[in-house]
Amino acid sequence: MWAARRISTPHTGKAEMAKTRMRAAAGIIARNGALGVATTQVVAGYGAGSMHLYSYIEGMGHGAEVSSRLMTDPSWAALMADREASPSAEVVGPEIGRLVAGAPDPSNTAMLAREWIMPRENMQAAADMVPELQKMTSAQHVNTTMWAPVVGSDMSRITVVYSAADLIALGKGVDGVGMSAEFQAMVVEASKLGKLDRAWTMVTFQ
Repeated sequence: MWAARRISTPHTGKAEMAKTRMRAAAGIIARNGALGVATTQVVAGYGAGSMHLYSYIEGMGHGAEVSSRLMTDPSWAALMADREASPSAEVVGPEIGRLVAGAPDPSNTAMLAREWIMPRENMQAAADMVPELQKMTSAQHVNTTMWAPVVGSDMSRITVVYSAADLIALGKGVDGVGMSAEFQAMVVEASKLGKLDRAWTMVTFQ
């Protein structure tokens, strides 16, 4: 699985307009062949206040098909023209990443993303740690995945995403795992592979 991410940072007083447009964009992308879409609000950490639109694709070829359809979709053209005429947010993307470990749970609505600066040669060793990490987090009802960039402004990062049914479940799960001796030992090992650089928490919206 691959994912394309668009980040929207609302202008002051324009958050609801930006959110409405993101919902519209998600619907158009879904109709044009994406495997699925998700819209999220960053509620804490890096980029707090911004919104993310994720569209899921099989790979670069499938992504190109979806993009080609968007370019000829009148609804997409109208949405882009509306944004140009009356901007409500700074929109960046899409950037594209691929899943390297774990499997997403689309029913989860709250996520903690932790981004590591990591040499590409260390990525496989990091991915090999995910099954053991998943054992720890799943016991606390938290799912774990790892993603790597394919097309983006910074190719030196990987992102580990912890997700749960809702924000309360995520918080309790992080408490249950984060301070355990086993998890702390794993963090020490991971720090030999890369540097934990930034993190954010987000929740989905419809």
